[in-house]
Amino acid sequence: MSDRNGHYLESIAYWLLYVVSVSGALLHWRLGNELLAAGCGATAVLSALLIGRGRVSQAAQ
Repeated sequence: MSDRNGHYLESIAYWLLYVVSVSGALLHWRLGNELLAAGCGATAVLSALLIGRGRVSQAAQ
């Protein structure tokens, strides 16, 4: 049971990271700071991959 709860919290953390990094990328892009926008965009892609990894491993079980 604790493994499921840990996976649930990990998934929530990745979703939160995704939402914040996409918002940050859009904000920095609008403000003209392309370097930080690219960093936030890369973080959003990474968090999306981590969210997908959790779904694949959960389906395999």
